[in-house]
Amino acid sequence: MVTSRDVQEIVEKLSSDKVKAREEGIKLLSTWLEGEKSYRFCKFIGLNTAKLRPDEVPHSETWPFLISILMKSASLEISSSKRRNPKMIYAKTLRIVVQRAEDAKCSGKILPLSSVVKPLFNHVWDVLSNVPSFQSEYGILLRNLLSVRDYSVQMRKRIYCNLVFLYIEKVEVSLNGKNISNCTSKEEVFRYILTLHSLLKYPPGDYPDNVREDIVKGFVRICSFIREEGKISRKLVECINTYLLNDGPNLGSQLFDIHNAMQQFVFRSWLTTHDRVLKDSLVFYARIQLNLMRGADDRCLLVEQLLDVVCKDLDQGSMYSTSMLRGDGNKDDKLGALSSSQCGLVELAAVLFYRACLNTTRASLREKRVKREPAAVILREALMKGRWLWSAAFCSLTRNYHTRICKDLFLYWFEGICMCFDRILNSANVDRTYDGLLWTLRSLQELSYVLLLPNSRMETSSMASSTLNESIHGWKLLWSTIVHGLPIFSNINALVDAALVLLSNITSNDFVNTCVIPQDVWDLQFFKRPTSTSILYFFSCYFSRKDSHADLRDILHLRKNLLRATVCHLNWKGNSMLNEQMILLIAGAMYALCVGYVPFTQCFKEVPLVHNCFDFIDTQDDSHKFEDPKQQCLLEFMDCSLEVLTEINKISKAEVSEVKICPHVRVPPEISDQLLHEMENSILGTLADEEIKERGLPDTFLICSLLSNLLYGYFFTRKMNVSFCSKLSQYLQLMLDNAVRIIQEDSDLRAFSCLGCDPTCDDMGPLVSSMHCFLSSPIFNQLRDQNLMGFVPFDELIQSVERLLKAFVNLYESYSQHLMNLQSDAIMQAMAATDSIQSSCPNDSSKSRIMDIELDVNDDSKDVDSLPVSKKVGSDVSSSSEKWKMGMISLISSFFSASALAWDILFKLMEKENDPKICGKILYHLCQHPLWSSSGKFIDLVNVMNDIIIEQVKLKLACDNVLIATHTLLNNLSSLDDDGKDKCGLYLTEGETEQCFLSLGKVVHKLSEIDLDWFGRVKLIDCICNLVLLHPQIGQTMIEQLFLMLKDMDYRVRLFLARRIGVLFQTWDGHEELFQDICLNFGVQMVVYSKGKVIDAKEVLAAGPQPQPIMETVVVTLMHLALQSEKIELEAVFMICVISAIDPCHRELVCMVLNKISRELQYMNRTKYLEELLGSILFCWVACGVNLAALVETRHLFLPDAEPGHFLQYCCPWLLPALLINENSSDLNWVAKVTCQPLTALMKNHFTSIFSVSMALHCSKKLGSQKGTLVLQSSILHFAQISEKERDKLIKRHMVSIVSCVLSLCSCSSNAIPPLFSRETVSLEIQTIVDGFLDLDDNHACASVVDKVNIFRPDRVFMFLVEIHYKIAAASHYRHKCHRLAGIEVLISILGQRVAVLSTSNYLFNLIGSLIECHALQDQCCRIFSALLLHFKNNLSVDVASMLGEQLQFLVSKLVACCIPSKTKESCDSTASQAISLLRMLTVDSDSSLYDYIKELEPFPELKIFNEISKFHEELCHSYSIRDHLLKLVKKSHYLPPRFLLSSLQALHKKLLNIETFQRGGKAEVLFKDKNWHGDHEIVHAVWKLVHMCGSDDASEVRELVSDFISRVGAGDPYSVVFHLPVEISHIRLGKSIDISRAMEVSSDMDACISEELLVVLMRILMKYLMDDSVKIVDMASQTLCGILSTERGQCALQSFDSYQKSLIEVHSKGVNSELVENLLLDQDRKSKAEAISLEKSSVWETDGKTLEIWICPLVYSLVVYCNDVILRLCQDIILFKGEVAELLLPSIFVNISTRKDLEVDLHKLICLQLKEHIFTESNKLMKSIQVVLNCLNELRIRHVLERFSSVPSRCEVSKNSRPSDYSSKTRFPPAKARESAVVSSASEKLPSSWEKVSSSFLTYL
Repeated sequence: MVTSRDVQEIVEKLSSDKVKAREEGIKLLSTWLEGEKSYRFCKFIGLNTAKLRPDEVPHSETWPFLISILMKSASLEISSSKRRNPKMIYAKTLRIVVQRAEDAKCSGKILPLSSVVKPLFNHVWDVLSNVPSFQSEYGILLRNLLSVRDYSVQMRKRIYCNLVFLYIEKVEVSLNGKNISNCTSKEEVFRYILTLHSLLKYPPGDYPDNVREDIVKGFVRICSFIREEGKISRKLVECINTYLLNDGPNLGSQLFDIHNAMQQFVFRSWLTTHDRVLKDSLVFYARIQLNLMRGADDRCLLVEQLLDVVCKDLDQGSMYSTSMLRGDGNKDDKLGALSSSQCGLVELAAVLFYRACLNTTRASLREKRVKREPAAVILREALMKGRWLWSAAFCSLTRNYHTRICKDLFLYWFEGICMCFDRILNSANVDRTYDGLLWTLRSLQELSYVLLLPNSRMETSSMASSTLNESIHGWKLLWSTIVHGLPIFSNINALVDAALVLLSNITSNDFVNTCVIPQDVWDLQFFKRPTSTSILYFFSCYFSRKDSHADLRDILHLRKNLLRATVCHLNWKGNSMLNEQMILLIAGAMYALCVGYVPFTQCFKEVPLVHNCFDFIDTQDDSHKFEDPKQQCLLEFMDCSLEVLTEINKISKAEVSEVKICPHVRVPPEISDQLLHEMENSILGTLADEEIKERGLPDTFLICSLLSNLLYGYFFTRKMNVSFCSKLSQYLQLMLDNAVRIIQEDSDLRAFSCLGCDPTCDDMGPLVSSMHCFLSSPIFNQLRDQNLMGFVPFDELIQSVERLLKAFVNLYESYSQHLMNLQSDAIMQAMAATDSIQSSCPNDSSKSRIMDIELDVNDDSKDVDSLPVSKKVGSDVSSSSEKWKMGMISLISSFFSASALAWDILFKLMEKENDPKICGKILYHLCQHPLWSSSGKFIDLVNVMNDIIIEQVKLKLACDNVLIATHTLLNNLSSLDDDGKDKCGLYLTEGETEQCFLSLGKVVHKLSEIDLDWFGRVKLIDCICNLVLLHPQIGQTMIEQLFLMLKDMDYRVRLFLARRIGVLFQTWDGHEELFQDICLNFGVQMVVYSKGKVIDAKEVLAAGPQPQPIMETVVVTLMHLALQSEKIELEAVFMICVISAIDPCHRELVCMVLNKISRELQYMNRTKYLEELLGSILFCWVACGVNLAALVETRHLFLPDAEPGHFLQYCCPWLLPALLINENSSDLNWVAKVTCQPLTALMKNHFTSIFSVSMALHCSKKLGSQKGTLVLQSSILHFAQISEKERDKLIKRHMVSIVSCVLSLCSCSSNAIPPLFSRETVSLEIQTIVDGFLDLDDNHACASVVDKVNIFRPDRVFMFLVEIHYKIAAASHYRHKCHRLAGIEVLISILGQRVAVLSTSNYLFNLIGSLIECHALQDQCCRIFSALLLHFKNNLSVDVASMLGEQLQFLVSKLVACCIPSKTKESCDSTASQAISLLRMLTVDSDSSLYDYIKELEPFPELKIFNEISKFHEELCHSYSIRDHLLKLVKKSHYLPPRFLLSSLQALHKKLLNIETFQRGGKAEVLFKDKNWHGDHEIVHAVWKLVHMCGSDDASEVRELVSDFISRVGAGDPYSVVFHLPVEISHIRLGKSIDISRAMEVSSDMDACISEELLVVLMRILMKYLMDDSVKIVDMASQTLCGILSTERGQCALQSFDSYQKSLIEVHSKGVNSELVENLLLDQDRKSKAEAISLEKSSVWETDGKTLEIWICPLVYSLVVYCNDVILRLCQDIILFKGEVAELLLPSIFVNISTRKDLEVDLHKLICLQLKEHIFTESNKLMKSIQVVLNCLNELRIRHVLERFSSVPSRCEVSKNSRPSDYSSKTRFPPAKARESAVVSSASEKLPSSWEKVSSSFLTYL
């Protein structure tokens, strides 16, 4: 028995000043620490230590005091033994005491050494640095202390640095050459490396920043001494891996220094070593380096080095395969399994090929290469050979990196596999080695996830049609091969599973129409006994296809057999087969077989349905992840590739999940009813035979889960059998009640084995998993809050679940009560055994070997040296009980989905629990589920967290549990939707909300005051940002903390903050001030140009180079800021570009950053994006004094592949004004030198931009405006060497260009950065320029220009608008479009009443109407509309009314949408009020001339704001006729722009539906007079004429509307659509007399031309294109009209238009102008030569995979080049883009070409040949192409007839109906008359002699 006197005796002797007394004391203590005395002594000290309060000084009978006195004794021994070695007993005893104190069986207190650990570390450092003989014992002591995180964090950073340097030096000295001479010294070296590894693995928080460089240098020196393999080299590599993993992201370029030192050893040992552990460490090292290296050059070198060795490893590994004899099932489990070493190699290979293929495209693979084959080709060849380890690597590559690699590469690899799959299958069958086949199937599985399944990032529909067809063919071929191969390997389970999963993925894709499976395959044994997840998954996918029930004769028999197999062969009584996957899939397969629909698709996404061949990598369970979440975070930040650094993580708000009822079942009801009846009988029969009481709990809950899923499926598919559902529900309750009984009756703790979880066993997995499976059933998750379960007693089910919850809670509490006794008994037994072991060991230095097991490792061992440093004896019992309790907490937390009681129950358990780890686990689950019953409970939870922090801080313990819980809580609160916020109770009243978040804010604030490591700071950032989002006022107090972390010493912290910093800009205004604060807190000197501060380049260069890792995170931060705020976008992008210019090592990152920004802002590439900012960037560049040579060096950012001179020419419009304004003459001369142009010539060439910018600056009247004045008055004269008169002449000559340029300088901002200026400045500048530099007063400054020089002529205004439109189209994002719209606002104000010109206002309405859909632009668009309408208010002509009426429906629909708030956008009062005002102007307050158009508007929404307008509209509609509306719309439908047509059709359809609704209520007898559509031939004909609009690719919405109209009129006369009947044709062509003698307008060298009627049609279509969505089409249409109207024929055709139409297009006419026409034709010639499309190429004529437009446009474009008709040649450009025009003019082109005899090529023969080969062939599936060509041949036939019967054969006599007969009906079928011409063989109707008869007499029309 140990007494206080015994302890005091030891203390007194150890405290003595005499050496002998101390020696006696140390020996006495050693005696107490041996044998049976040890337990009693340690227990006595431990109990006394446990009684200590946190603030109490340890007394003499505690561990801290004993260790303190031992440290003092050891120090005295060292100081007294100057001529001898100190006695080892001191070191050994101290080490044993520390280990005993930390032993769970002895301590009695968690972390008993907390109060003494800091001086203990100091003492260890003093001893290790001075006493060599104590190295061994103190090294073990140090490693033990470091392994406890709460101890290691208390080590002073100085002590840590000293220890690291000490051991690096020791290792280096020991390895240096001759120092290793015997076994003992090797052991010492290994001890040093072991301790160094512990120091690097367990640093005190973060690695101190000042040691990083020295650690790297130390490793570099150490690596140079590594010569041979063995445990030393093995441990050194592990040591380096640990350091790289923990601190690699901070090393930057130093990573390559380490690799340079390591590479010789790495690659020498890679292929020769037989040490598996060393090889694994080398593989892991290579993977870490590949992930961490960011520089392109370093990375490419490493990739090349690794590619050789890894490929050899993959080849060598693929040679070893699992051979299987027929029927040998013993090796089936081993087939396809990877060892841990193979898995490491596969993961490395995946990273390696990702890096190697990152910038590879399929096109680049075709280029000739001198060096090695590209990695993509090497991989493809290996896949084609079926090498299994290569395929495994490919699986990993596809799974992990498919979003980052070009899609074409995956198709390239897929095609290679498809080509050789049949050979791989046959080879596997012959050789009986199936690894290659299995992994090939798994590779195809991964490809199917990427290329086929709907949730894939790569949309199949986005592929080119030819590529899509090839891909579909490949999948079909695979399907056929696998299905026919299934019987061959049906006895090999792994192959069957892989094949079925692949087939399931193929059949799930809508693009691939799979074939029916033969009956002999269904007869295979595994289908008769579906006991694997893959078979059930296949049933679910295959039988839920749309066409899986095509054959009704066989469907019932097959489905019934498979259903019986699924139900009857289910092993109800077995536990081994059932799991969460099986439960979901069994129910899914049953419903797929019965009703053809799977109701659990959402659950499929959450549960992995397919066995992951890499699952074994992650062997840690959830509890382990909870204990060390830092490890997971480490792996997340390990990938530092530029692609990852520049990722944009979009934080999306929670989506509201609604239960969607299956609208219909896919199996016919007569069959599905039989199948469901069969299923019900089978299930009830099985349940009737079930012995409930014999079932274990895990199995019970799995069956409960299956029954729950069956109930949910019945509800989901609307197949509600109340009787069956009630029986299932009753049985479900019986099973739950039985589970409660088992738990309640087995009070004896030994009976816990019935739970499958003995307290002495830590395996809670089966029970927790099965319970989670049951409670996560959709019956609880999705139906609980909906009154949809009336056919099931749902409340009773919930009550049963709650009884089960209470039973588990009682079990947990009773177990906790008995735990201490159970633990004590186990401890006594374990202690006796341990004491006997220790007493048998001699008391010498060799005893320490037991405590350092790694030193017993020989060189031939495997994994032993990776074991823990020491294992605490007696900790097994506490560990198992802890795991049991952790499992129970996880189990209880599963009840959150089913019971509202769970949260309160778990909270009470936390209050009773004493174990901090268990408390942390409970706290985590409470925060994970925000289901507290009131705000008071929430505050209680936060108070508990607050108390834990206070307690932990007092005990000097880490607060990780609270930090993780707080992070989880804030994450969940920020993701709540409106429904979730209502339920959580925090938002009921403003006071409660304030109080709750105030409490939570205090917790976050306390956490921020703790010294956290990098992982803790990452979590803290997330907490603060979420708090800012949730409650900005409270979050604002933490902003300073965020700013401080911008210059954090850890890369990962800065990177994470960079990704979250945008939250501040989402929450608050004042973005400029926020941006300045952020820039100030970066901690590095940078070039800055902002409104508040300018830092020029000289200051930055003087500060010297900045650390590369810091600058990288700065660039990433600026990227996120640029994306978050348009207000500081320019400043951020400018800073990014300057960083690239100053430091070349950042250029690759900057390129990727700018690419990412451009993609996020919807730009095609960064060049297009930077064009929007280029002017301002260059002005900032010059203003900040950044070197122009650096600008040229970074030209690839702005203009890839540009030469310096060309790039500067590109920049000159903005660069020259900037240099002149900043008076930088030296740079001006440098620019002239580089561009190889005289400076005077540069000035004159760019006079427009120089004058425009300088004049704007002069007119701005702001600080610096005098610089603009100086340029205008002197600088431009000096550098251009011109006089004032010459300057004025240049101004007059370039006046129109200057006005256009000035309009492009307009900005929405009042404080824009030059060369952009405010609207007021731009308006004043234009007035000043146009009106002759008059001294304008203030009143005139706000009015329109006088414009005596007629600058704003209508045609010029149209040109200005086109140019602005181009700029709007180029600005893909609204933040840039708004500046272009500002130019339109200025133009409208400048024009004044001139804006009422019809062509101008029409263009403006059309342009702004297309932009108003963008929410951010609605205010601006409404202002423009308002300004336009005000000009019309008092001057509404008939033509203006027609223009407004034509656009009214479209405009009103857009304005109505602006007024309606939606869930996706916040309603803006200002926008809504503006829109309502505009709607009133267009309706209630409009002129009566618009009333007929207003009647046609669709009904207004039933909202209060529309009441007045709706009432007015309804009053007008009393005289409305829907019949007249339809006829009128159809009549003008050909000439309406698509969006106008769609909106008009939608309005018509809604009015029709509205009237029908009234009619059903008996209220519309007066309104709906024309309701008999079937009998109205005009209506029927009009509706069927709408069919022509359904042919285009983007007409899906139109098709739906037209189909509904057709359903109302009936089939009518379908022949009028399908055929062009002879009578109709003759009416069109021959009904009017053909005046053969009529003279037609022809050129002197032309014999053929288009008719006047066709020309009018063409002009009407071109007039429609003036309102096209594409500005390019508008511009082309304008140019084409201009050319046509410059001819006499065009002027004649213009006379057939009414005044409104004339007003729209005569602006493009300047009268007959042959010179203009000639110039246009010359331009067309130049373009056609530059873009030559040869008619000899088959690709021009081929129709395969093409739509009509894609086929006809290039073909007609290539034909029109050979025409000599002016009109046809003028249409050349528009033909290439508009299939409508191409189809219209093709017959005329054929006719024109047929008359030409002067062509160098035999065009007639060529055309005939191509038509034979590509059009008139059975392989041509584009039937419309046949119809179009037959139309052309028909025109040729008509011409031939006219020539024969004409009295003037040389003249062109073409009927007015040269327009193709099918123009008004775009059908797939050729006209009857064309068919007639095709079969006519009469000699009297031959084609022109030079043309062959290419059409066959067997053409099929239908």
